[in-house]
Amino acid sequence: MTTQSSSTRLRRVEARSELCIVVACHTFVSAIPVRFVTRLVLVSDVSDAADAGPGLVRSGGELFVRADLGTLLELPPLASAYAVLHVPHAGGVVPIALSTGTCLVVREVAVEAPLPQGLFKARADAVRGAFVADSSRGFAGGVLYGLVLDLPKLWTPTELDAAARLLAKRARRQADV
Repeated sequence: MTTQSSSTRLRRVEARSELCIVVACHTFVSAIPVRFVTRLVLVSDVSDAADAGPGLVRSGGELFVRADLGTLLELPPLASAYAVLHVPHAGGVVPIALSTGTCLVVREVAVEAPLPQGLFKARADAVRGAFVADSSRGFAGGVLYGLVLDLPKLWTPTELDAAARLLAKRARRQADV
């Protein structure tokens, strides 16, 4: 009976596939739903904006709060590309430039397997589950699995509040000039 209940739950989750960018993240890949992605940019297309405030970067003339997927997951930093995001928060959006590994593919991804609780200590709520990412599905490079991310949960509400305040403060200073 438990097995049937588990397989039913997994089938229900599988039906919720979503178009995602799949990015390298050290020894695995991560799927980020495209509905949060404004654009993908090379590291060379993002510049430090320390003059605007600590932790801010510029891309395409806009300011973004800088974040790193590796460090958010308590791994070494990543520096191959950026996913420029607009993360929903408190009735608005917070613009974030998320440093990632190389973007490998854009494709439909669904959670195929739950992960054991405690596998990720940092930001565990942001990891919805795993999907198979082997070569039979078009993934190269020896990766066997990937993580499906619940992107807004990569940050705590407090972190998103602070990011929004930082950008609002910069906007007010810009308006006063």
